[in-house]
Amino acid sequence: MKGFSIERAVPDQATVTGSVAPAQPVDSKGSSDQTTVRNIVSALNFTQWGNKPVPWSNPETGSQGTITTIAEKKDDAGLCREFQTSRESFDGVMLYKGETCMQNGGQWTLKSFAPM
Repeated sequence: MKGFSIERAVPDQATVTGSVAPAQPVDSKGSSDQTTVRNIVSALNFTQWGNKPVPWSNPETGSQGTITTIAEKKDDAGLCREFQTSRESFDGVMLYKGETCMQNGGQWTLKSFAPM
């Protein structure tokens, strides 16, 4: 009797499948959110802020959060703002601490943005 035999079964080497594009870096959404928070912290009128929580959202990633603390410091290196923010996304809720500083040309650069 001829039929299927597991001993004679071999993989079909002639089959070729397509490739899958590499996954986006995990940080790509985080970087967009970091830029959003940096832009808000740097554009905030510090004298009128009054220590009120500042909500933010990023329609590009669907993330949102609240900037709860901002401290401004000025030294020989220039003007910097330290901040704390929450980030709510599909990954969950996290708290972050960061710092953004104004460069010589007036452009703000994010110096740090790390989970607390």
